[in-house]
Amino acid sequence: MGSEYAQFEAAVNAMQTANAASAQIELNRLISSVDGWRVGVEAVASQNDNMRFFGALSLHLSLARDPGPPSANLSEILYALLQALSIEKIPFVATKMGVALSALMFRTCPQHPLQTIANAIPPQSLASTATLLSLFSIFAQELASRTFATQSQRISVFENVRNDVPAVLNLIASVLESVDYSNSGIFKVKVEALKCVLAWGVVEKAIPVESMPKLLTLVIQHLQHEATFIPSCQVLAELLTFKDLLVHERTICDALIPVLTDGIVAGEFRRCIEEEDVETGHAICSLLSQIGESFPKYIVKNLGTSVHVLRLIEMVLRFTAFPGYYGIDEDISHLPDEFWYEIEESLTDDTVVPVLPSQANSQRLELSTDPVTHEPVLHGDGVRIDGTRLATRFLNRGSGGNSWDMSGFPEGAVERVWGAAREIFAALVGVVRAKIERPKELDFARWNQGFEYFMIDLLVGEDLDLSAFVCVDMREKFRLYRMDKGETLLACNRILGKSIYDILIPLAIQQIEEISQGRGEDGQALESTLFCLKSIAEEVFINDTPHLHILFGDAIMGRVAAFPPTFWRVRLTFCLLIGEERHPSWLNKNPVYLLPVITFLMNSLNVNAPLTGAAVSSLEQVCSVCRKQLGGIAQNMLDAWERMKPGLSSNDRVRLIRSVSAILEPLSPQEQLPHLMTLAGSMIGEMRTTLAILAASPTLLSQPPEVEVAERLLVRDLLRLLKGVCQGIQKSEGDDVEDEDVAENGAIIVESGEAVDPFASIDSGMKGRMGQLSGVVWETIGAVFQVFSTDEETIDIACSLIIMTLQTKIPIMFTPNPATLANLLLQSFSSNHFAIQIRVFTILLQSVKQGSNASGEDMLIVGDSTNMVLEWVCARLCDLNSAIIPVLLGNGNPAAAMAEHSDIVEAYFKLLTRVLAKHPWAIIRLPESHQQALFGDLILIGLSLQERSSCSAVVDFVRDLVSFNTGRSHSSKRMMVGSKSMNAESQESQEAQKCRDLLHGGVAVIGARIVRVLIMDIGGSLPTSMWPLIADLLHRIITHFPNDARGWVVECLRDEGFPTVHCTNADKEDFVKGMMVAQMKAFKDLVKTFGLKCRNLLDTSYGSSIRV
Repeated sequence: MGSEYAQFEAAVNAMQTANAASAQIELNRLISSVDGWRVGVEAVASQNDNMRFFGALSLHLSLARDPGPPSANLSEILYALLQALSIEKIPFVATKMGVALSALMFRTCPQHPLQTIANAIPPQSLASTATLLSLFSIFAQELASRTFATQSQRISVFENVRNDVPAVLNLIASVLESVDYSNSGIFKVKVEALKCVLAWGVVEKAIPVESMPKLLTLVIQHLQHEATFIPSCQVLAELLTFKDLLVHERTICDALIPVLTDGIVAGEFRRCIEEEDVETGHAICSLLSQIGESFPKYIVKNLGTSVHVLRLIEMVLRFTAFPGYYGIDEDISHLPDEFWYEIEESLTDDTVVPVLPSQANSQRLELSTDPVTHEPVLHGDGVRIDGTRLATRFLNRGSGGNSWDMSGFPEGAVERVWGAAREIFAALVGVVRAKIERPKELDFARWNQGFEYFMIDLLVGEDLDLSAFVCVDMREKFRLYRMDKGETLLACNRILGKSIYDILIPLAIQQIEEISQGRGEDGQALESTLFCLKSIAEEVFINDTPHLHILFGDAIMGRVAAFPPTFWRVRLTFCLLIGEERHPSWLNKNPVYLLPVITFLMNSLNVNAPLTGAAVSSLEQVCSVCRKQLGGIAQNMLDAWERMKPGLSSNDRVRLIRSVSAILEPLSPQEQLPHLMTLAGSMIGEMRTTLAILAASPTLLSQPPEVEVAERLLVRDLLRLLKGVCQGIQKSEGDDVEDEDVAENGAIIVESGEAVDPFASIDSGMKGRMGQLSGVVWETIGAVFQVFSTDEETIDIACSLIIMTLQTKIPIMFTPNPATLANLLLQSFSSNHFAIQIRVFTILLQSVKQGSNASGEDMLIVGDSTNMVLEWVCARLCDLNSAIIPVLLGNGNPAAAMAEHSDIVEAYFKLLTRVLAKHPWAIIRLPESHQQALFGDLILIGLSLQERSSCSAVVDFVRDLVSFNTGRSHSSKRMMVGSKSMNAESQESQEAQKCRDLLHGGVAVIGARIVRVLIMDIGGSLPTSMWPLIADLLHRIITHFPNDARGWVVECLRDEGFPTVHCTNADKEDFVKGMMVAQMKAFKDLVKTFGLKCRNLLDTSYGSSIRV
């Protein structure tokens, strides 16, 4: 031991030299050793501060891990720590010793842990009392964050601690009751007492409810002392979170709120606002906000009568408006966010205060200018609407110092509450608008050039100065702050209703006027106002908000459109505002504004990247929602597309083509098809030219994926654009056909059951051109597969386009021929083995139906199922198996092959699950060799794959296979495509019964092998996170094969050491006895217990966390 201590001492001393890195490694080795605690016991008695610190650290780590020091030596460690603490003078050393002592108490679970500490360090002086209180605080903090090995241990510790808490509270009370201020050290002890209350307040149900009145009284008294002011605020804020205090709501609020709104607290409030004292402001604001969060109903009920409540709200409002930019100058203004939310919730709860009936608003507003102030004024039905005065009235009431102007509130109790509430939330709108205003553009750009520093707690002596800094994206921090304030604005909107527009619309007009006069700098004030309007858009009443006529009219949007490029950020926010939530729906109902809006958005493209992104995003929203209103400008949009596309990024081009295509969707076939053929034809033509270049230049394709080859990037972009066209011409959500049903295949089915072909009215010439273009489209996509056979990213993009054509209702020119597509996918998979091709195949097998061509001959098209389809699906599944099975079996090592191709395993078994749900006979009709490979190797190996998603796919398939004998599929992921499922159309048929019997028999053949694999998975083959899925599958097997399953389980558990050597015969018997339980929850608990026993983890902290 002497040599280890010498090594420990040498390493500690070396921490302050150039060899600190190697010394740290040596310390870690010694501390982590089995006998590390012995070094710690000796080190805490050292005269060297760093030795004592690292000695305490060694003890803490030894006590916190399993198995830890021997039980016989725990008393030795306790004695060493208590002796050291009784004389320790260095705070950071004492703290680490306190942490180690807490860990020791949690391990030994003495009946009176806190009393044991107090006996060793009796509070006989101010210094010893401060030390003892500090240790109690550390103990509470460690207890609150402690994870115990077992629930019984946790209960035991908490019960023992609660037995000692009254003594701790008595000590705290005696310190706080002391009025002997002759000794200046008394304030240090009082601060420790307050910190102790704060620490124990976090511990669950540690402070008895009956102790709260006395504690609150004592803490409130300490608000009058400068030294204890901030900790008193912090303690009160924590104590007010206790839910048990709600029953004493009136008593607490009547006593506390006047104290906080008058006298010393009010004085400190005014000082910290004037001096921008962030530390004091943070403490006061947290306390005031917590009152609103804990007792919002009290505040709401007293809004119209209590000056103190109104003063408290004014104080919170001014903290919300704390000077400076959030994240740069202050971190206070976000603290009241929950306060405002709770007040708004209580105001809109009619059990707290009745909701006043809404007043009828004018459906038409007029805009004029005040002849005296020259400010914009709104009039409705000849009555002036003065939102500006409403926004300033509340704060003006309290501007007279300690007095408060209560005049002007409406008569009647309820009316007074709502009158005050409207003034408060109107003021909040102005405050929030000002707080989210950005600085000048140049100042805003400099934010990320600075650093924010965070000091790290030093672990060693004072001679070693360690600090670290991190660069924080201040602009991102401010952006998130603005988003949070958007929620506050929504709360304001719920209280003010359309009055919030009475505030913001005139303000925006005034700010535009200032810009036009050269006084608006770079428009950040206007941008902030527009951001407020954007934030409340999700709750705008599109049929009852006349202010939007002004917003999207010449007074605001028309003038913003004329701003020079330096005001690009104003234009960006207005673009986002246009596409926000319900505004496109309002434009759809007010089409007179659509053309100016589209023009505004189109003119915002190609200015800069952020503005272009915002414009194209809103353009997509407006064109999608208002597509029926925009058919008249289809050609203009196509012309604009041709002009704009060269300057746009790839993603923006895709979004713009979706916007243009959306306008084409409502047009008649005669109007729509020429435009679509032009769009698609130009893209296909450019793609074919590029593919020819690539085919003639093999060196271009041989470049690695990270090398940007222009031709490769162009093909990818064109595929995305073609997909964008398909997405755009889908029917928008909410498009309804009156008195008709829409079939899943896209045809309109009238009551007679006959399908109406929407393209029946087009002439034969157009049909011929469509057919030619369709052939070219799919020939080109086939060429993409051939040229980019090894380029997974390009193949993935092409496959996503194909999936879009299979899943959506689009013109026939984009609909693939199933047989041709199946051959294309099979050929492609045989050369590259990409999982995306299997996913496309999955959707194809569910989408085919029988139809007819132009000559009346039967053919396969995308749609529902018939006998012709079933035969085709069986054949294609056989073809696919012939390609996939050799890949997954590998060269005689299927386990390695399936692990290597886990993405293929996942896609393949998901395909089988879908086929089982829609075409189960296709599984049964597989060739014998395929069935042997599937059931003899792939399923059994797949159930033990470590890759979660692939293993889950196998489990899902086997689960549905097992459950199929009941006549219904239990897969939660089942996809139904077509108007009828297999079960609905043939549930009672003989073929369906035969199908179920055959599947039942197939499962029974491999049931014993599946059960063995599953028990191995539980015992250790798979991570514990997979247990719920494995338990579900095993439970289904037991449920559907009760007689066989018991024998399968018993048979495999007979093997000695199976599934692990840790599993005893008694454990196996318990599992067999309990596995026949009917309840799924009980079965999952049984699996957890059995699995933990198999892994020898049952009595560990990890095991306890798993079983919770």
